[in-house]
Amino acid sequence: MELLWSAIKARELANLAGDHLADVADAAERGIHRICSNEQLPWSFLTHTGLTIHPETSQN
Repeated sequence: MELLWSAIKARELANLAGDHLADVADAAERGIHRICSNEQLPWSFLTHTGLTIHPETSQN
């Protein structure tokens, strides 16, 4: 979550001076869509955490 928030703050929310909270919400939503539209970026965030979606199965 921290990497996602950092990426949005660095681009969509950088120097944003919205008049309303909705302006910030719209910018954050644009950032989420930007990140999700990139095939590698969400995976790189997951890799950085050391977590996996499909844990290795133990062989007994």
